[in-house]
Amino acid sequence: MKPENKQRFSIRKYAIGAASVLIGFAFQAQAVAADGVVPAPTENQPAVQTTGEVAPPTSEEKLETAPTTESATPVAPVATTETPKVEVAPAPVVEKIVATEEAPTKSEVTEEAKQPEPEKVGNKEVAKVEAPAVATERAAQVNEKLAKKKIVSIDAGRKYFSPDQLKEIIDKAKHYGYTDLHLLVGNDGLRFMLDDMSLTVGDKTYASDDVKRAVENGTNAYYNDPNGNHLTESQMTDLINYAKDKGIGLIPTVNSPGHMDAILNAMKELGIEKPNFNYFGKESARTVDLDNEKAVAFTKALIDKYAAYFAGKSEIFNIGLDEYANDATDAKGWSVLQAYKWYPDDGYPDKGYDKFIAYANDLARIVKSHGLKPMAFNDGIYYNSDTTFGTFDKDIIVSMWTGGWGGYDVASSKLLVEKGHEILNTNDAWYYVLGRNADGQGWYNLDQGLNGIKSTPITSVPKTEGADIPIIGGMVAAWADTPSARYSPSRLFKLMRQFANSNAEYFAADYESAEQALKDVPTDLSRYTAESVATVKEAEKAIRSLDSNLSRAEQDSIDQAIAKLQEAVSNLTFTPEAQKEEDAKREVEKLEKNKVISIDAGRKYFTLDQLKRIVDKASELGYSDIHLLLGNDGLRFLLDDMTITANGKTYASDDVKNAIIEGTKAYYDDPNGTTLSQAEITELIQYAKDKGIGLIPAINSPGHMDAMLVAMEKLGIANPQANFDKVSKTTMDLENEEAMNFTKALLGKYMDFFAGKTKIFNYGTDEYANDATNAQGWYYLKWYGLYGKFAEYSNSLAAMAKEKGLQPMAFNDGFYYEDKDDVEFDKDVIISYWSKGWWGYNLASPQYLASKGYKILNTNGDWYYVLGNHKNDEAYPLSKAIENTEKVPFKQLASTKYPEVDLPTIGSMLAIWADKPQAEYKEEEIFELMTAFADHNKDYFRADYKALREELAQIPENLEGYSTESLAALKAAKEALNYNLNRNKQAELDTLVANLKAARLGLKPAATHSGSLDESETPAAVENRPELLVKTEEIPFEIVKKDNPNLPAGQEKVVTEGAKGERTIYVSVTTENGKETETVLEEKVTKEAVNQVVEVGTPVTHVGDEEGVAPVADAKPRVVIEDEEIPFTTITRETNQLPKGQSRIVTEGVNGRRTHFYSVTTAADGSEVKTLVTSVVAQEPVAQIIEIGTPVTHVGDEKGLAPVADAKPRVVIEDEEIPFTTITRETDALPKGETRVVTEGVKGRRSHFYSVSAADGSEVKTLVTSVVAQEPVTQIIEIGTPVTHVGDEKGLAPVAEEKPKLEIPNVPAPVAEEKPKLEIPSKLAPATVPAEENKALPQAPAPVAKENKLPETGSQGSEWLIATGLMAALTAYGLSKKKD
Repeated sequence: MKPENKQRFSIRKYAIGAASVLIGFAFQAQAVAADGVVPAPTENQPAVQTTGEVAPPTSEEKLETAPTTESATPVAPVATTETPKVEVAPAPVVEKIVATEEAPTKSEVTEEAKQPEPEKVGNKEVAKVEAPAVATERAAQVNEKLAKKKIVSIDAGRKYFSPDQLKEIIDKAKHYGYTDLHLLVGNDGLRFMLDDMSLTVGDKTYASDDVKRAVENGTNAYYNDPNGNHLTESQMTDLINYAKDKGIGLIPTVNSPGHMDAILNAMKELGIEKPNFNYFGKESARTVDLDNEKAVAFTKALIDKYAAYFAGKSEIFNIGLDEYANDATDAKGWSVLQAYKWYPDDGYPDKGYDKFIAYANDLARIVKSHGLKPMAFNDGIYYNSDTTFGTFDKDIIVSMWTGGWGGYDVASSKLLVEKGHEILNTNDAWYYVLGRNADGQGWYNLDQGLNGIKSTPITSVPKTEGADIPIIGGMVAAWADTPSARYSPSRLFKLMRQFANSNAEYFAADYESAEQALKDVPTDLSRYTAESVATVKEAEKAIRSLDSNLSRAEQDSIDQAIAKLQEAVSNLTFTPEAQKEEDAKREVEKLEKNKVISIDAGRKYFTLDQLKRIVDKASELGYSDIHLLLGNDGLRFLLDDMTITANGKTYASDDVKNAIIEGTKAYYDDPNGTTLSQAEITELIQYAKDKGIGLIPAINSPGHMDAMLVAMEKLGIANPQANFDKVSKTTMDLENEEAMNFTKALLGKYMDFFAGKTKIFNYGTDEYANDATNAQGWYYLKWYGLYGKFAEYSNSLAAMAKEKGLQPMAFNDGFYYEDKDDVEFDKDVIISYWSKGWWGYNLASPQYLASKGYKILNTNGDWYYVLGNHKNDEAYPLSKAIENTEKVPFKQLASTKYPEVDLPTIGSMLAIWADKPQAEYKEEEIFELMTAFADHNKDYFRADYKALREELAQIPENLEGYSTESLAALKAAKEALNYNLNRNKQAELDTLVANLKAARLGLKPAATHSGSLDESETPAAVENRPELLVKTEEIPFEIVKKDNPNLPAGQEKVVTEGAKGERTIYVSVTTENGKETETVLEEKVTKEAVNQVVEVGTPVTHVGDEEGVAPVADAKPRVVIEDEEIPFTTITRETNQLPKGQSRIVTEGVNGRRTHFYSVTTAADGSEVKTLVTSVVAQEPVAQIIEIGTPVTHVGDEKGLAPVADAKPRVVIEDEEIPFTTITRETDALPKGETRVVTEGVKGRRSHFYSVSAADGSEVKTLVTSVVAQEPVTQIIEIGTPVTHVGDEKGLAPVAEEKPKLEIPNVPAPVAEEKPKLEIPSKLAPATVPAEENKALPQAPAPVAKENKLPETGSQGSEWLIATGLMAALTAYGLSKKKD
C-alpha cells in the first residue's frame, strides 16, 4: 500500500573516481586504476538489502520509520483538466498532483567526534605486490579489494564549500584510504564557474559575462549562501592538483535533466522561454522540458563546456540523470515519461522516455568525446525494468544508490550488469544529510547512516535479485538537501571513518603517519650519540621495509613500526657539546614566551602614576606585557573624539562621553576618578615601550558591559540588555541589532586608536549573561538558538581587529562550548584560557581548542587575585594566589596536570581583578604577587636589564681619541653581553654590567704623536689616566625574631634563611711618583641581603619539676601600643564645572592612624626585649579630593596640608533613593494596545558613609564611600501586539515572539556568585531545541563554587555590616587598650 505521507526524494549520488590506491611514501608507492582491473564477481549479501527497497520520507515529515514496500494501488491521474482513464492493469501508475513538492531538507551538524572509533579488522587477504615494469602486470597483481574505488561524495552544488573545506576533506580521504572525491558542482545550484562561460547554441552565442551573471543569479535564487556563490576555475584547478598530490582523484558532477534549478533560472534570464518541464499545469522547478529544443541544446552546450575543462584532469564525469521532475509528479517522473506507451491520447509527453534515453546517450557521447568516462545515477536507467523504449550507452557507469520503493520501480542491478554497465555501489544505506545529526531528525540522519554502514558492507548492492553483482567500488555520500544547514566537519569525518573501518580490507592502510614519522627524524644526527642513532636507523629501516600494499585491516603492523621509531627518536641522546647548545636554545625559547600581568582597570579606576609604577615593576621582574582591561563592567578610557556613526545616525562625541561616564558611575562611582584620557593612555603606551613592556588593551563584550548598556539607553537605544530569567545588567542582547551595531562601531573606534601602538586587542567574550541565567549563559544561547549569533559577533570583532593590523584575543568561555563545533570561530584569535568551567558550566577543554589550532595564552585562574580578598573562604584570595605561583607550573593550563598534558602556549598571564571595586588598592600586594610569580618561574622571566640599559647610555657616543687597548677592552665587554639571561642568572648579568662599567671607566686617551719630533715641535702632554679597581664586599644579613605562641617556650624555628648580600665598590687608582692613591667612585648594592626570620615560642607555661614542686609563673609580657600617623593623599581631578585654573576642595583630607602592638618582656639579664606583635590600621586616611578646571595629574603625599583632628571621628550614614527603570515588551497574549504590569518596579537605596570629626570647634563631614544597599527592581510592562504569520497574504511583517523562559532544575549558583537557586521547569522546552538537548536536566546536588571563575560584582552586604566594620576600625585603639 502507499504510505500515508507524501514522500520527497532529492537523490544523493556519487561518481566513481580515478582509481588510485596510493600506498607507500618513502618506499615505492603504487597507484592502481580500478578500471584497469576486470571486475570479478564479489560476495554479495542478499540478506542486507532493505535500504535499497525503502522510500525515504520527506524532511518536513521527519518520519522515524521507513515506509512500507508494498505495491501502490493504481490511481487515476489528478489534474485541473480532464484526465484519461486508467484501464490497463499492467501499465505503470502515474499520478497527476497539484501540491508542490520540494527536495528533502537537512539541518545543521554540530557534534564533534572526539576520538577515532576502533578499527574493525576483517580477513587479512592482502597479497604483497612488487612493482614490475609493465603496468598491466602490476594491475593484475595488486590485491583485488584494494583496487576497488572508495569514494566520498560531497554535495557542493546545493551548498557552498570553500576550497579550504574541500582540501580538509581530501586530507581526511587520504588519511582513511579513499581513492576519489565525488564533487557535485551542479545539483540544484551550480557552484563552479569557468573563466570563459560563453556558449554557442545553434546560431546564437551567449556572452560569457551574461552567462556568468545568469548562473550566479540562478544559484542565488535557489539558495543565496552567505559563505559564497561558486568556486572559480583557478580554485578548481588548484583543488584538482592538490587532490592529485594526495593520490586522490576528483569526479565532477553536473546534474541534468533534473536538479537544474539554477540552470533553468539562468536560461530564462538569457531569454529561453519555458525551459521547465510542465506536468498538467504544474511546473517543475528543477527539471528541463525535453521537448524544448532550445533548452535542451543549451544544457548540452553547457555540459560540453564543463567536460572540456575536466578533460585530462579527471577520469570520470557524472551526468546525473536522476529523479526526473519528482517535484511536479509526486516522484512519478519516470512513469510519466513512459506513460504515453499505454495512454497515447491522454496528454503525457509523446515519446518522453525515448527522448530521455536519447538525451542520456548524447551526454555520454559528449563526455566520451573529451576522453572522460560517463557516469549516472541508476533510477532512470531502464526504469520499471522496461527495455523496449531503447538502449542506454553501456559505457555509462551506473551509480547504484536505490532499489526503489512502492511506486518507484527501478531496474535491478542484475539487469544493469546484464546490459553491460559497470556498477558503483552507492547504497543509500550509507547516506547522511547535513543537519540531520541523530535519530529522529529526519531520513538519512547521521545515526541512520552510521548504523547502515555497520550493517551493510561495501559489497551489498541494492536490488540484486539474488545475483552476485560485480562492483568497481563503493561510495559514501553527504548531501545538502537543506543548504542552510551548517556543515560539521567532525560529523562528515565520522561517517567517512566508519565506512573505512567497516570495510577495512578494501581500504589502503594509512601510510601518512609513517611518512610523517620519517620526516620527524632529525636531519642532523651527528649531534647525537652513536648508540642512540643506531636505534633510530634500525627503526627507520623497519618502516621502509613494510609491505606497500597493506589494507586498513592490517594497520597495526604499520602503527607498531611507527611507535618504535618515535620511541627511538625520543630516546636520542645529545653529545655533551650539543646538549649545551640545546639547553641554551631552550632557555631562549622560554624567555620568548609572553609573561603578562593583567590589571582590571575597567571596574576600578587606576591613576596613570599607579599604572606606571606597575609597568616599572613588570620591567624590573622581566614581564613582557601588561594586559589592561579598560572596559570591564565599567568603561574607564575615553578618546578625545568619541563620535560614533551607527544605525544610520551619528552620535555626537560629547553625548557619547557623557553617556559612558554616567554608565560607569552607575556601575561604580570611584572617588579616585572615572576615566583615563587619550593623552594618558598614549603616554602610558610610550612609557611601557621605553621599559620594554607591551600593552594589551581589553574592552569586554558582549558581557561585562554594564557601563555601555546604560550609555546606550542614554543615547536612545532601547532595551540593549539580554533578557532571560531576568534582565541582565551586564550583557548585551545579541538580537538587538541597534545595540550590536553601536557596540561594534565603538570597539572599532578603540581599535583604530590602538592600531600601530599595540600588537594585540582583547575583545573579551567571557561570561555571557551570568547574572540573568544563573551562570548558564552559554547553555541558554544554545537552547534559544542564539549561539550562532554569538559566533557571528565574535568573528566580526576578530575580523575588525585583523583588518586594523591587530591580533585578536578573547577569553575562552564561549568558544566551542562543551567541546562541540556547533559553529565555527575565527582561528586567528588568541585564546586567553582561564577556566574549564565547573558543574553546569562546561567550557571547551584546552586540548580541544589546541586541536583546532588555536594559540593559547595560559591565564590559569589559580593565579587570580581579587583585590581585597584575604580570607580563604573568599574567591581568589591573595594568599592562595601567592601559594599557587609555586604550586602551579608556568605551562599548566586550567583543568590539566603538567607535564602529563603539555600543550603549546604563547605564554602565561597573572591577573589582578577588581570584582569589588570599592576595595582598597594596595600596591605592595600586587608587587608581592608579581614577584612571587616571577621568582617561581625564573627560567621564563628575563633578568633585570635596567642597570645594563643605564650603563650603555653612559658610554660616550664619540670614541675617537681613546687608546687602542682601552677601546679593545670596551669592545670585548660589549661583545660579552648576553641579552637572553633569565632571572636565575641575574648575578651573571650583574658581572657583565660591572665589566662593561670597568671598561667604560678605564677608557684612556691615545698618544697624540709617534716617531721623532721636528725641531719646531714640542712634546704632547700625555694625561696620566687613573686605573679602575672593582672591589666587592659582603653585606651581612640581620636576624629578625617573631613571637610564635604555637611553639614551646624558648624553641626557635627558622622561617626564612638569611642570605648575605654583596656590595660592589668602584675605585679609581692613580699612581704619582710611585705612590698609589685610591678614590672611591661609586658604591652599589649588587645583591640585597635577605634577613633571616626566626620564630620564637612564647606561650605562657607552668614551670615545675617532675617531683611536683609548685610551678612558678613566668612574668607576663606587657603590651605597649604606639601610634603612627598615615598621611593622606591628595587626588586632583578635572571638572568642567569650574573656570580654567580655578580649584575647589571637594573632600577634606584627613590623616589616618596605624597602631603598633609591641610585646615587652624582661630578659634573664634584666633588660627589656621589645617585640612587634602586630600592626593594624586604626583609622584609614581620607583622601583629599580637589577639583580643578584644567587637567591634572598630581597624586601624592601632601603631608601637613590639612590639620588632623585629635578626636576620633564618628560615622554618619545617609540614604538616597535609586529610581527604578521601566522596560516595555510585546506579547501576543493581550489584545492589541492593552497593557499589564508583569513586575512592579521597586526603588533601590544607596547608602553614603560620612566621617564626621571635630576641628577648631566645628564639625567636618567627609564622604568615605557609597554603596548600593538595595538594587532597584526593574518594572516590566507587557503590551498586546498579536503575532502575525510570516509572509502572509497581506505582506505584514512578522512580530517577534517572546522567548519562553528557560528554567533549569535544582542547579544553585556557585557560592561565590551569590546567585538564586534555579527552579524545576513548569513547562516544556521550546520546540525548536535540537533533539539531543530537548530533555530534562539531571537532578544533581548543588555545586559549590570553585576558585576558578571570575566572581560577579554585585551588592556586597548591607550598610550595617559596613558601618560595623568602619566603627570597629575607628575604635581599634580603645579596644586594644581595654585588652591590655
